[in-house]
Amino acid sequence: MGGLVPEATSVDVTISIRVTGPEQMARRLADALRSALELPGAEVEVRAVEPARREPALVVLADSRRVLHRGERVELTRLEFDLLLHLCEHPDRVHRRHALMHRVWGASPVVDTRTVDVHIRRIRRKLGDAARFISTVRGVGYRLEHTGQVVVVRDGGPPDERSTVDSA
Repeated sequence: MGGLVPEATSVDVTISIRVTGPEQMARRLADALRSALELPGAEVEVRAVEPARREPALVVLADSRRVLHRGERVELTRLEFDLLLHLCEHPDRVHRRHALMHRVWGASPVVDTRTVDVHIRRIRRKLGDAARFISTVRGVGYRLEHTGQVVVVRDGGPPDERSTVDSA
């Protein structure tokens, strides 16, 4: 003896798809889904949702010479700050040790470029998990990865976002 199964009258299914572009594109996607699912009478709702804004992991306050990692102050020496600021102001490019010595220290290439390595190591140790933003280009120098999580702020103005790629 089979049991009676109540007949379903409606079912709610939620599918979230992120579409970057005009709302018209989202509506075309909804129409295509309705058609592909062979549900001509299905109700498909299109809503615009603002993306959540995340705070940057690392903020360099250039004028006040402060660095904040997740809101907490990071104490750096003068040269460590200058080196980090230079990397943050010129992201996604490889900085040769000799060039960093010249730009940050004002020193001639005769000075031992391993000094840069020592300072980078100290900066990384102080930055904690934000150290991942500074990558080593073996045999050449260093690069600040284009992360979206590092900003430089000048003159009390709005943050100058140095990246668009999320790193979380």
